[in-house]
Amino acid sequence: MAKKESIGRLISSINRNIYIYIDAELKEYRIGSGQFHFLKALKKEDGINQETLTAESGVNKATTARAIGKLVQEGYAVRTRDEADNRAYKIHLTMKGLKIQPKLDSISQRLTEALTTGLTETEKKSVIELLETMFQNILAENKKTG
Repeated sequence: MAKKESIGRLISSINRNIYIYIDAELKEYRIGSGQFHFLKALKKEDGINQETLTAESGVNKATTARAIGKLVQEGYAVRTRDEADNRAYKIHLTMKGLKIQPKLDSISQRLTEALTTGLTETEKKSVIELLETMFQNILAENKKTG
């Protein structure tokens, strides 16, 4: 009888290997998977408030602060005081942060291709729909527990 796989373990293993892939791709840029998603988010909404970035990223404030700190240190972003709320910061991409965006897009595309090799277009759409449902399910469960 085949061993039954745990969904959580498989998702965790996929996630870990995605980070390994991204880290290897970005090593020469002195950033890694911890900054990847924030750079992509800033491309969509440059000048986003750091609090909003935290909420939209689904990570805690400390994780966002470390990632943004690394981006600032390496020259990919700058932090400026939010004029509407002097306690908050807005994050902006620098020219260096803008110039790396095609590399990030390429990584995303190649990663998606690697993950979906051998799947039909229908299967790809199904995987996305199923994962989105699972994501919403765990968010709802987390809201119940605190």
